[in-house]
Amino acid sequence: MLTDDSDLYLSDFGVSVTAGAVSGLGILDMPSEIIVDNQVLSTDYTLTCQASKFGDLLYGSQLNVNGAAYTVRTTMLLTDGVFVQISLQRSLETPHTTSLTPLDADGPEAEVDDLGIAQLNPDVDGGAPDSTYITGNELDGGKP
Repeated sequence: MLTDDSDLYLSDFGVSVTAGAVSGLGILDMPSEIIVDNQVLSTDYTLTCQASKFGDLLYGSQLNVNGAAYTVRTTMLLTDGVFVQISLQRSLETPHTTSLTPLDADGPEAEVDDLGIAQLNPDVDGGAPDSTYITGNELDGGKP
């Protein structure tokens, strides 16, 4: 029986792979294919790595490959079971950004609402002339 060092095989072309607390190397393939009557370009992500480290990943497992998030679709052991080929789906991470305007509760632009919380004065906060603001419990002349 021939034994090869799988670490040596991955060291030349491998990229970092992390799944939970397990880390290692893997070879990421990203072949593209034109489908649907030459109208859609599709990329199929496949990761080849050591089965001893990543062979037990199940559908839906999350992993990080070379700094990008992926979700496992399927796993298949290759030939002698030393390596596993994992079909992946790129996980879309929508960055959440928040833009805050600092409020100086003691400044001239601050007003205190009914609950005692400092609010920006709509007359000074740069609102458009046609902006509608809530005053007390009324909106657009509604009754309290």
